[in-house]
Parts: sequence; structure tokens; C-alpha cells
Amino acid sequence: MHYSKHCLWAIWALVVLLRVTRAEEYALEEEDMCTDRSCYPATGNLLIGRKHRLSASSTCGLVKPEKYCIVSHLETDSKCFLCDSRQEWSPQGEPRKNSHRIENVVSTSYNDRTKNWWQSENGMQNVSVRLDLEAEFHFTHLIMTFRSFRPAAMIIERSSDFGKTWKVYRYFAYDCATTFPDIKQGLPQKHDDIICTHKYSDVAPSTGGEVVYKVISPHIPTENPYADEIANLLKVTNLRINFTKLHTLGDDLLDYSQEIDMKYYYAIYELVVRGSCSCYGHAQRCIEIEDDPRNPHRIGGESFPDMVHGRCQCTHNTMGLNCEQCMDYFNDQPWRPAIGDESNECKRCQCNGHATRCHFDQAVYNASGFTSGGVCDDCAHNTQGKNCEQCKPLFYRDPRRPIYDPYVCLPCQCDPRGSLNDGICEGEEDEKRGLVAGKCYCKTNVDTRNCDRCKNGYWDLRADDPDGCKKCTCNLQGTVNNEGCDKYTGNCTCKALVTGENCDQCLPDHYGLSEERDGCKPCDCDLGGAYNNTCDIITGACQCRPNFTGRRCDTTDSAYYCANLDHLTYEAEHATVQTNSQVETREGTVNRTWTGEGFLRVHEGSNITFTIDQIPRSGHYTIFFRYELPNIGDHVGWEDISVMVVRPEEPASDGPCANSMPADDFLIARLHEGHRYAESPTKICLDEGRNVEIRVFFTNRRIGSPDPTATALLDSIVLVPTTESIDFFNTPSGAAAKEQFEYFACRYRSLAVVPQGTKYMPDECQRFICPVSAIIFNRGLECQCDPTGSVSGICNTQGGQCECKPNVIGRRCDKCAIGTYGFGPEGCSACNCDSVGSLSNNCDKHSGQCECRDRGVTGRQCNECQPGFWSFPECKTCSCHGHATLCDQKTGACIECRNLTDGQNCERCKPGYYGDPRLGVNIPCKACPCPGGPNSGKQHADGCYLTYTANHESSDVVCHCQHGYTGARCDECSLNFWGNPKEVGGSCEKCDCNGNIDPSVEGSCDAKTGDCLKCLHHTEGPQCDNCVEGYFGDAKQRNCQRCVCNELGTDKSQGSCDRITGQCKCFPNVVGMQCDACAPQHFNISSGAGCSACSCDPSGVINGEDGQPLLECNTIDGRCHCKEGRGGRTCSECQDLYWGDPVNGDCKPCECNDWGSLKRQCHRENGTCECRPGSGGPLCNECARGYTGQWPQCQACGECFNNWDRILQGIKSDLNELIERANTIEDKGISSQYDDKFEAMEAALAEVRDQLDAVNISNADVDAVRKSMEELNKEVEAANEFINERSLRLTKISADLDVAKAEKEILNTTAIKLTELADQLNDNATEIRRSDLQGAYDMVKDAVGVVKNNKVVLAEEINKITNAEKERVKAENLLENNKKDFEAQYTQNQEELQTISTLLREVESSLPGINKDVCGGESSPCDSLCGGPSSACSHCGGNSCSGSVTKAGQAIEFAKEADQKISAKQAEAAELLKRVRAVSPEAIAAKAEADRVHGEVNANFEELNQTRADLIEMNEKFEEFLGANHTEPSEVYELADEVINTNIPYGEVQIQELADKIRQKVNEARDTDKILAETRGNKTTANKLQQSAEEASKRAAEIKNITQTIRDTIKKTEEIQKAAQAKLEDSIARLEKIRSGLVNADDGVMGLEDKSINATVLAKKLQNDTDNLKAEYIKITSSSKTAGSSASLASEISGDLENRLTKLDDKYTEVKEQLDTRENGNDDRKERANALRKRTTDLLSKIKHQNTEIESLERNADTIEVELNDYKGKLDLLSEEIDTISKQITQRANYHATCDA
Repeated sequence: MHYSKHCLWAIWALVVLLRVTRAEEYALEEEDMCTDRSCYPATGNLLIGRKHRLSASSTCGLVKPEKYCIVSHLETDSKCFLCDSRQEWSPQGEPRKNSHRIENVVSTSYNDRTKNWWQSENGMQNVSVRLDLEAEFHFTHLIMTFRSFRPAAMIIERSSDFGKTWKVYRYFAYDCATTFPDIKQGLPQKHDDIICTHKYSDVAPSTGGEVVYKVISPHIPTENPYADEIANLLKVTNLRINFTKLHTLGDDLLDYSQEIDMKYYYAIYELVVRGSCSCYGHAQRCIEIEDDPRNPHRIGGESFPDMVHGRCQCTHNTMGLNCEQCMDYFNDQPWRPAIGDESNECKRCQCNGHATRCHFDQAVYNASGFTSGGVCDDCAHNTQGKNCEQCKPLFYRDPRRPIYDPYVCLPCQCDPRGSLNDGICEGEEDEKRGLVAGKCYCKTNVDTRNCDRCKNGYWDLRADDPDGCKKCTCNLQGTVNNEGCDKYTGNCTCKALVTGENCDQCLPDHYGLSEERDGCKPCDCDLGGAYNNTCDIITGACQCRPNFTGRRCDTTDSAYYCANLDHLTYEAEHATVQTNSQVETREGTVNRTWTGEGFLRVHEGSNITFTIDQIPRSGHYTIFFRYELPNIGDHVGWEDISVMVVRPEEPASDGPCANSMPADDFLIARLHEGHRYAESPTKICLDEGRNVEIRVFFTNRRIGSPDPTATALLDSIVLVPTTESIDFFNTPSGAAAKEQFEYFACRYRSLAVVPQGTKYMPDECQRFICPVSAIIFNRGLECQCDPTGSVSGICNTQGGQCECKPNVIGRRCDKCAIGTYGFGPEGCSACNCDSVGSLSNNCDKHSGQCECRDRGVTGRQCNECQPGFWSFPECKTCSCHGHATLCDQKTGACIECRNLTDGQNCERCKPGYYGDPRLGVNIPCKACPCPGGPNSGKQHADGCYLTYTANHESSDVVCHCQHGYTGARCDECSLNFWGNPKEVGGSCEKCDCNGNIDPSVEGSCDAKTGDCLKCLHHTEGPQCDNCVEGYFGDAKQRNCQRCVCNELGTDKSQGSCDRITGQCKCFPNVVGMQCDACAPQHFNISSGAGCSACSCDPSGVINGEDGQPLLECNTIDGRCHCKEGRGGRTCSECQDLYWGDPVNGDCKPCECNDWGSLKRQCHRENGTCECRPGSGGPLCNECARGYTGQWPQCQACGECFNNWDRILQGIKSDLNELIERANTIEDKGISSQYDDKFEAMEAALAEVRDQLDAVNISNADVDAVRKSMEELNKEVEAANEFINERSLRLTKISADLDVAKAEKEILNTTAIKLTELADQLNDNATEIRRSDLQGAYDMVKDAVGVVKNNKVVLAEEINKITNAEKERVKAENLLENNKKDFEAQYTQNQEELQTISTLLREVESSLPGINKDVCGGESSPCDSLCGGPSSACSHCGGNSCSGSVTKAGQAIEFAKEADQKISAKQAEAAELLKRVRAVSPEAIAAKAEADRVHGEVNANFEELNQTRADLIEMNEKFEEFLGANHTEPSEVYELADEVINTNIPYGEVQIQELADKIRQKVNEARDTDKILAETRGNKTTANKLQQSAEEASKRAAEIKNITQTIRDTIKKTEEIQKAAQAKLEDSIARLEKIRSGLVNADDGVMGLEDKSINATVLAKKLQNDTDNLKAEYIKITSSSKTAGSSASLASEISGDLENRLTKLDDKYTEVKEQLDTRENGNDDRKERANALRKRTTDLLSKIKHQNTEIESLERNADTIEVELNDYKGKLDLLSEEIDTISKQITQRANYHATCDA
């Protein structure tokens, strides 16, 4: 017992679990059906469960029993009965059985639907039945089954607002014209047409008549089932049926009495109202309305499982009884019904986690571009805004937190002492708009995020100070941390390199006071490039030596260089040789270990003199020898070398050499073996600018041991200043540099690395090159790169080596290297002298001619034989058999063979010729006759030769035919070649058959045309380029294949497959290369005529993997994949063993009786069953007609009944035929050969009528035409009716004949199949017996049954054929009898058509006038200019036409133009608003621009000072130049003119560049590089003059006789010098004038500086005003957003806003006054600027770029003034904007005050 309880509990739990699981699966399934698409509840009878919601205005027997009678009641003797409806109906006992209340019309069983009914009171004409639904439903159709006569007139109405308003669905009347005269009749053309129909108002039948009404008429095509008009028609909350008239059969007209009324009343068996709950596509099912007080469940009523409930189980985030609204937090999009595949799901509001409710705002939705309209309600966490995306005033958004963080909005932390606007801060972070979250609006002199600290340069933060802090006296840039003074005490604290009481000066030797940590930077001037370590305090520019540049003077100017220590190098090969020395040149430009062109070979006793000139600096030098010694191995080198310095004059008395002794000019040097350089142990002193001679005497290599064979190679000597003579090494600051110089042995490295250059020196040494060079030469040296030998004019800044072209050497790249020649733009070329034929590789520097060894050798390189010889150097005689005189120098091949000969030695004839031209044979060369010879146009041989007979008495020519030619003279084409070789220009071509012939088979192609004749590989065509019929592929590739086509799917009547692709010719709807498959959604390829469409019902099939209906079917039988509840081949019917309407989910099970029906499947539309003989009724459970007895024991009635039944059935058939014809005429109208003509005539008449209506002509002619047209229409209608009647009869007969023929063919086919089946059965009988006797017996038995049935069917079909044949004969007779009638009717129609044509011509004659009024042209039908109103014309009206269409078009254009102007004005207003909002950033930009102009003005001033200094320095150089000694008067005179004519170095190109940017112009104005570049030519001239003077001085020292002519020349020179001095003084005066002009320019710059300062002040003022406006706007916004709490609060806000607007107006007035003041001040500034410009123009007429610069500054100032005027205009618009904002705020306040909380 204990276990049994546990089992019961387990079973119960399992049952509960299964139910829950099924419920969850059902819910998931419904959810899936609604996912991403619309979904709808099932349709049912809305009356089930709603009896209590039905009401009737009249019901019999409610008060007391009432008597009523039934007309023609035959079932019982009594014709009158009692109605007692005081109690509910019950089948048991009186009086409940006689109750006929309205709830009786609701039937729950098909069999019980006629047992009770509703009945009205007797004789009551106007009675209504009403259904009041508890919610909104979709109503599809209703069915009423009457017990009484159907009403003679009734109205079906609906209400969609719970009975407040009513609309008519349809009128029903026996006589619509009389009962409802104002309602149109006929078939509806649209679903919402309201018509009157008599279809359901006939007298018959007296009982059981039905009234069916469908909201959506099935015969009207529905383009969009989700359209609004369809939805409105289906939506109902109440339904009312008004019965307005009884059928009385005329009794009330004869005798009106109470007995008459007792026979006439309204009585309904059953009322069915089909529909579903209305969910707008957002729910799949509906549930019970639990709070409905009239719900039968709540009042103890019974349960109705098939009840259609009224509350939708909503999806897609919707809610409400009908899912008619979005859920509280899903209002970001407007609510819309779901339509088809568009779910239109309610979208979640984006409140960032700060709100739980939102509402939809249409204005917000429109403004967002129709993307988002949700407005969050009651934002929490100090947020506000549409999406709670903003922080409230006095709060700001923390940029480090996400927007959904509850602590994203933090309170502002503004210090009240330094902040404005009551502590409001920036609410968000936005770099583009310059917003910083939490940043407070600070007072003028207050800074930091929270306004709690003074700005740099200010101190003493106080709340009562309107600016917050007081100004410091300290320089910001000079104080520690750039803070100015101490924020609390005001004291200044200077940076490390800054001095001064206010920290505004740099320490000595420092510059550039700035915001950097130490304040200033050290000058750090270059040790040699600068004169000292003093620099400009602003720019840091040091005082550079000539030709040095850079801030530190550490680089040379362009085209200048720093000389290396070995700059004073003197080549030994260029020295003066006294005895026994030879110059030895050496080739090579790479890895050189020498300088110059080579060496000087010296011996014991060699005496060499070096001429020393251009000593750059007076001081002590050492002599540095560069050499090469033979490696003897005794390590002696050269021990005894004497050096003597010969001075032409005594040393300068004021120079460092004044105390030099004569003994100091004698030195002893020694060369060491294994080294390449040696330095003299003692130093010599040389004076600047004085020439000396250094004589080197090589005595014994080894002291005391003469060696006549001793030799050495002397490369060069170098004069090198001593380290002690370099000034900066001797200063305290240069001690460390000297130590580093010596530590890295920089002196010897720079002298020793001759082949590598300075680039291989350590960086520590390279940094000393320029300083040392500057000290020695006191300037940068000019590159002077040779323009022919160098790549560019720029040399290496360290050492001055120019970039040479190939084979060019020298520092200046001015000569060819040894072994090269031809100095030119491409460099030098290698001599390449032949080592055998030439003496050396040296050649002439100009011609390149080498020096040849003997006279038999020739050529530039001495590598050729004389003409007529070859094979250098043997030089053999050329062998050419007398046909050439020259041959190739290397190969001996003869050149230019004569007499038609060819070959290496002219030993054979040319191709195309024959003979033997060799010496001794001498057979001349002749043309080959093959056939015409060379150049004849028909030569087809590559050559020919002679053949001789056996006795050599005769010879013949044999031709070597080219490929494709044959014959003795090559005048025929070879096998399978074609052409005309015997004609001039003719040729033989290979037959082009694409490889599809056998070349060895003769006749494979035509020899004349080339057409292919014997194609192989299944090809054909002139070139065998096509596959033959039945094959496909690429014939040119020899891959033709046989067509493979499926016989079932291929249409052979169209031929074989495509010859290229192989595509077979398919039947319709068959696809595939071989036509072997049906197209998608088709089946039955075995039909042999193509595939049939699946036609699967999309609503009845399952969904595929993509979620779409699976419309594919079985390719064999065509069955679609039905979903549950669907059946039939196309899934458009109910599932097997069911019937009904599957679309609306109304499928009912078949109830066919197993005994009485042939099969269990009933008719799928009406549910009737197919009965066995004797059985009948809808369910085959009754005796059939013609049978009697108690089913299933039914017996045939007999022959008598059958005869009468046949007669009655015939009558019924005729009657049905007549009804069908009438319906056909009503639905389709006339159907004959004249339909098209009549329709065309009607269309033409309609077009004319429309044109007349459009023109609105009302004259008599048009009225007459209309009357004629109406008469014609009537005649046409009469003709149509006559022809229609005849046509119907003919159509019916023809259809019967066609059916009979079809049935006959079917029977014949069936008979043939039966015969074949019988034969097959006989053939297989034996096999069947062998395999399975019992199975064979069963199969034979079944086959016998089939044969018997087929025999019966065959007999029936034969009878049908006989009857059809009789009907055919009748039809032929009927056609013959009515032939005359048709002919007469045809003649009459022709006459009517002629009349209509006449009327049409009359109408056409009136068209020109119509066209003139409509389109403006009188031509008809189409005017060339104005067109016409007909559809055949391309246009109607035009600019030059005066018709109504043109006027209407003009009116439309005017309207459009007005609309565009309005839109433009609106856009302008929006732009102005945008610009007002942008005042703040523009003011900031104006301030920045003013600061920038101020900085540029300062820079300009500084650069003008620099330019003035440069000019002064240039003047000093000119004076120094004039003070030098010169000799050539003409050169001095030219130089003086050149100096005088020299202008200030600024050109037009530079002036144009200055216009781009002020800063760039100023930089170019002070560019000393360009000034020096322009004067570089003068310095070059000076150098040349100096050289000439030195040469003249040298000649004076050598020649003792000085003539009087030279003295005169010197006097003239002095005079010219004086004139030049005068002109230079004049130039100096002009420079002074320029200086004064620059001073005036400085004053102008100061004026501009003041203007920029004023602009900055104004910009700051505008910024402050903008900040105030922004803060006020934030406050206004905050007030407006809180206005929604209550109406009283909105009123307070309005008052507050008015006060704030008053303040804004005051501020606006104040700003406007300030702008007026600024504007007046700007006029004064402009006048001052104009005066300044005029004065500057007078002073700087020769310096154009200065004018341009000042004008540019003036334009910038004017631009600022214009911008300020623009700001004034924008502020003028600000007042209008404020008014607009006030109105908007008031509107929003009113809105929030009146909306629901």
C-alpha cells in the first residue's frame, strides 16, 4: 500500500511535468511564429461564449405566451403554435421548449442547430439584432440561417468605438431601387463600396434560407491585405443587423388583421459571426479578459473551449487588449501594426539606465530624421534630457564613467571666490566645442578647473574682487614655474638663468626669455665661427665671421666651406725643378693615396722650389711633407733634407714675424721609411698676404754616404699653423677644447687621411674643422666649383671638396684625372690606350689621342692596323677575291662585297643568286629564276645552284623552294597549300583547317580558295571550325563531343544541342545542360512536355532552413511539404480526413460513415461524403434518393420512381443551366468577336468625354454630342444584350462538345491501357505462379475486380459519348437555324458603327477649339508648339502657349518658388541661430588671431633691426674692400660702378612670397644669406683683383726697371678710388635714410600693436558675454525641464524667465554700446593707419616688400574690424533668438503643465 501511494505521487508529478513542458513548448512555438514577422490569432465563431452579449429589439413571448402561425406548414395538421420566452429554452417539456430567445441562435452542434431558434414578435417590421463585444475584434464574415422567410430588406452595420458611431457594411433588399433608392446597386468595385444587393432577399425558400456576408469580397483583387482601409473594415467592437421589411406575400394588401400578422415575423435558426481577436499582427493567441464583469466564467457560467477570447497575448513589446500600444519602456518608435514580414516591434528607449518609463514624442521623432522619438520620463541620478544623457545644472558628466553609471553626474565644485554664474560648470566633455566637463566659469584673473587659483601673473584671490585676483609686476616667463609672483604674497622668484627685480632679464651670454625651466638659454656661440660668446637677447643670434651663418655661427653660407688644416697644400709636380727630377703621374680616382696628378721623383742633389702665396694669417707654421719611399729595408728613409725660406722683403714690423731671425728661415727635415708624411721639427713665421719661396734640397739619403741610386717620390708639402697659434685654444673656455683636440690627435688625423677625406675622421675631430678654419682664414671660403666638372655649385662644408663628375679631379673639379681626356659637361673619358700599340696610357687632354709605338699602328687608342690589313698587331692582308678592298680589323671579314657577292671573303653569291665568284673560277653571280628572281614580286625560293651533265657540256639551275612551294621553278603550291604563286605578289598559304584535316591526304582543302573539304573529328565549315549537327565543343581545339540530352526533358523539334556549349533544347520549365531536371518549384519531367508548376500554397507548407516557406515539391508526384493541419498536393486544403477552410484555420474532421461511404476522405470544401450505392446524405448514413427503408437496409424504389426522378432531374438541370447563364451574363457581359471593337469605341468616347469635362465647355454643340453619345450607348447596350444571348447559347454548346470529345479521348486511352494491362497480366501469370501462388491469386483477384469496374465505367462513358453525339447534332442544327439572325445583326452593327464614326468626326472637328483653350494651340490633335490634351501628344502647353494647362503650370511654379523662398528663409534663420550659438568659439578665435598678429608684429620689428645691422655690416665690408690695395684701374672702376648700382637685395618674387604669410615675409626680409649671395659676385671680382695685384707685385720684384707709365697708372687708380669712395659715401647716406625710415616703420608697427591689443580686449569681453549667455541658457533649460511637475511651478518659471529676459536685454544693450564705442575707435585707428602707410611709402620707396608687409598688417587689422562688425550684426539677431527661445520655453511649460505625470 505504501508503494502504491508513492507510485501515484510519481505518476501525478510526471503528468504535471509533461503539461508544464508542453505549455512551455507551445509558448516557445508561438513566440517563434511572431519572431521578426507578424502573427495573428486563429479565427473562430465570435458568438461562442457570448450569448449574454447578444440582444434583440423584439422577441416573441417575453411577457406572455404569443401565438404564431407558419405559412404552408405540412408536417403536422396544426399550423399555429405558441411562443413562450419567459424562460430559457430546454428540449424537455413545456413551456421551455417553446422559448425563442436570441441566445438560441448560437449553436454548438451541427445536429442541434434546427431544434431551437430566435423569433421576433408578429408583424414587427423594424427589428434589430445586436452583438456587443467586450473588446476590439477582426470580423471576417457572418452566416444567418432563417427559419422564416428571409427579410425583404435589411442592413448590416458595424461600430469600432463601442457603439458611439455606426457605419453600414451592406444593404439587402428584394427591391433595392424602391427600398434604398440612394444606394447604388451592382457588384462592388472596392472593398469599402457600400451597395445594395438583392441576392439574399428572395421569397424562396420559405425556411432554411441563408444570408452570407464577407467583409473582404473574394472576387475583388486585394493588392495589399495590410492596407489601412482593409484593417478599418475588419475592425469591430459592435455588430448590428437591422431587419427593416418583412415578406408578407401580399396578404397585408388584401386584408390586414391580427391573424395576418401571426404568419409573418423574423425567425433565425443559427447565426455565425466569424472573426478573431484584433491584435494588429502582434499576437498569435488571445486569452480571457479576467476583469470583464460580464464574463460567464465570473458569474458561474459554463466553460467554452472554442471561445475566441478578447485579450491579446502580446509580443513585439506591445501591450493593451489589442496590443494597440507600446509597453512603458518601449516608446522609441511610433506604435505601428505588424505587417507581413515586418514585425514593427516597439523599440526600447535609450535612457542609459536612469529611467524606467518613457513616452513617444512626434516632434522629437521628426527632428531625429525619423529614427528615434522616445523621451525618457523622470530621469534619476541628476540626469536630464531626451535620453537622460545630460547632467542637470550644477552637475557635470564624469568622462571616466560610462553614461549608464548611476554616479556619472557629479556636482560642480566651483570655488565661490573665483567662479561666476552661481557655480554652474560645463556639463560635458567636447574637444570640438572646447568644453571640459566640470570646468567652472572663472572670473577674469582666475584659473584652474574649479576657479580656486589665481592665473599666472596674478595673486590674492578674493570673493569681493570682480576680477578675482590682482595683477603681479613680475614677468611670467622669468619666474619659477611661469607663475609670475607668489599667489599669496605677490613676491617674484626668478628662474636659474634669469635676473632683474621683476625677473625680466637674461643673465649675460644668455638669451630667449621663455617659459622653459631655466628661463633663458646659453648663447653657446661657435668657438671660431663667432667673434665672441655674446648673442642677441631675443633671438640668440651670435656675431658671425664673414660667410658663416646659423644662430651659433657654426655653419657656412651656401656655396661656402670650412677649410681643412691641409688647405695650404702645394703639389711637387707643379713646383719649379732645378736639377735631376722627373714628374710621374699616377692614374686612379678611387682609393687615392696622393694628391694632385702624381709625384715628383727626386734624387740626391734634387733642388725644388715651391712658390708660396695667399698666406691667410700671419703666424707660425710647420712644413708637412707627403711622400712615398721605396721599401729598401734599412729603415733609414732620407736623412738629409735642407729647407730654406726665401723672403722677397723683410717681415712686417707690426706683425708676429717682426722678431724673426734670418737663421729661422733655414730648416733640416727627414723622411722616415714606412711612413707617408713627415713634419718639420721647427716652425717658420709667415706674414699675411706676402709671397715667399720654400726651397727643398735633397742631399744625401744617408748622411756621409752618397747613393747615386737613391730616389723618392715627393707628393706635396703642406703649411700647417701650429696649435698654439689658434686663438680660442688659448682662452680659459677653450682649454677643454684644446685638450680634446690633442687627445684625439685631430691635427695629425686631418693631415694624414688624404685619400679618405674628413668623413672618416672621428666626430670629436670633425667638430673642430670649422672653428679652426674660421680662426685661420677669418671667414668661410667660397666653393668656386667648376660648373663644367662639378655636379653642382655646392661643395662639402668641411674641406670644400666639390662633387665631381666621372674622371674629374681637383677640389674644384676643374681638370681631368690622369688617363682621361675631354673635360666637358659629362666629365672626362678614359684614354684606354692599347698597352701593345701605345707607349703609355696618357693621351691628349683634348683629343684623347694616344702616343703610338710605330708608324704601322693607327687609331686614337693605337689599337688598329692600316686599311687593307687586319688582325692587330700582326696586321694581315685582307682576302676578298677581288670583290672588296677593306675588311674588319679583328675578324678579317670583308666589308661591302661587290658584284652580288657575299660571305666572309666574298666567296659566294648573295641569297637568290647563283654562280662561283672565287678567284680562279670567276663565274659571275646571276639571279635565280624561281620563277621570277629577286625583287620580281614572285620569287619563292631561298636560293639555287647549278648542276652539270656527266660530260660537263651543259648545266641547269636547281631551285631551293620555300616551304609550301613546289615545282622545278617553285611556281606551284605544295600539298594542302593554296594560292596563286605565278602572279606578281602571289603566295602559297597553308590551309587553315584548325588541325581537323589529314595534311598527307590530297584534296583535303581547295587549292585555289583554301576552303577545307575533308574535315575530321566531327567538324565542318570552310575552316573546319564548327562541330557537326549532334555534336558540341570547340572545333578549333578538336574536342567536339556528342550531344547527351535527356529524352524526357528535351524538345527534339527544336533541333540538337547548342554546337558550342552543348546546351540541349529543353521543354518549358526544364533546366540543366542535358535537360534532365525540372526548374525550381516544378515537377513531372516524365510528362514529355515539360514540367508543371508545384503551385505550393505558401501558407500551407513548412518553412525551409532560411525561415521562408518551402515552395519546392516532390519532383515526381508534385506533392508539397505540408505543415501540420494542411493536406492536398499543393497544401492548400485541409489535411487528410478533414475538410473546411484551412486559411482561416477552420478545418473539421470528416464524419463519413465507414459502412455507407466509399472512402473515409470527404469533400474537402463542403464535407460531403462519397456514398456507396443505396446510401446517401451528407455523411452517407441515410438511404439515398431512390431508395427506401431503414438505413442501412435500403431498397430501390423501382422503375416508376426512376422515370419520374429522371424527368425532375432534367428539369433541374435545365434550370441550373439557365441560372448559370444568367450569372455568366451578370458577371462577364458580352463575349463575342465584337467585344474588342466595342471596347475601343467606348474607350474613345470616354476619352472625348474626359477632355470635354476637363475643358468645362457647356455650349450647345457639346450637349448635342453628349445626347447622341447617350443614345448610341443605349443602342450599343441593346446590341450587346442580343449578341450576348446568342453568344451564351453558342458557348454552352461548344463547351459541351469539347467536354464530350475530351471524355471520348480519355475513354479510348483507358481502353488501350486496359488492353495493355490485360496482356501484361497474361504474360506475367506464369511467373507469378512460380514465385508466389497465394500472392498471385490475390493479385489476379484484384485485377479481376478492377477489370469489372472498368467495364462498368466504360459502359457509362460509351453512353456519355452517345449523348454527346446527339448534343452535337442539336448544336449544328441550332447554328444553322440562327445563321440568318447573326448576319442581320452584323449588318445592323456595321450601320451603327458608321453612325458612331460620323459623330466622332464631328467631335474631332471641335478639338482645335478645345485644344486652344486647354493647351494654347489650335492644331489638332497635336500642335507642334503647344501639343495637345490627348495621350498621343508628348506634351500640353508651354512657355509660349496661353492655355489653361500653361497657366496652371505657371501657378504651380509660382507656388514652388514661394515654397523655396520660404524654405530658404527658414534655412537662413537656422543659420543665423547657429552663428549666434557659435559666437563663443569665434570670439576665442578672434582673440587668438589678435595674439598671433601681435607676435608677428614683434617678430617683424626684431627682424627689421637685424636687417639694419646686416646693412651696416655690409657697408663696413665695402669700406674694407675699398681700403685694400689694387692695381688694375679698369677693374677697380667696374667694381665701383657695380657697387654703386647694387640695390637692396630684395626682389619681386620675394615680395610675392611675403604676401602669403607675415612671418615668412619677415624671415625673408632679414635673410642675410640672400643679401650675401647677391654681393658674392663683387667679392669674386675683388679676389680676382687681389690676385692680379699680387702678380703685378711679383713682376715688380723680378723686374727692376719700373716705367713712368706705371706711375701714371697708379695716379689714375687713386683718382678712381676717390670717385668710388665718394659714391660709397653717397650709398652710406642713403642707408642712413633707410634707417630713419625703419624707425618710422617701427612707430607704425607700434600703432598696429596697440590696435591688436584693443582687439584682444574686445575679444575677451565678447568671450565673457558669451559665457554669461551660455550660463543663462543652462539655467533657462533647467527651469524649462522642471516645468512639467505642475502647472503652478510652470507659472513661476514663466515669471522667472521674464526677469531673466529683461536682464539679457540689458546685457544686449550694454554689448551693443560697447561695439559702437569700438567701432568709433576703429575709425580713428584706420585714419592713423592710412597716414602711417603714406609716410612709410615715402620713406621706403626702394624697399617694396616693407610696403607690402605693412599693408598686409593693415588688412589684418581691417579684417578684425570687419569681424567685430559681424559680431555686432550677430548680436542684433541675438535679441530675436531670445524672443524665440522665450516662446518655445513657454510652449514647453504649457505642454508639461497639461500632460499626464
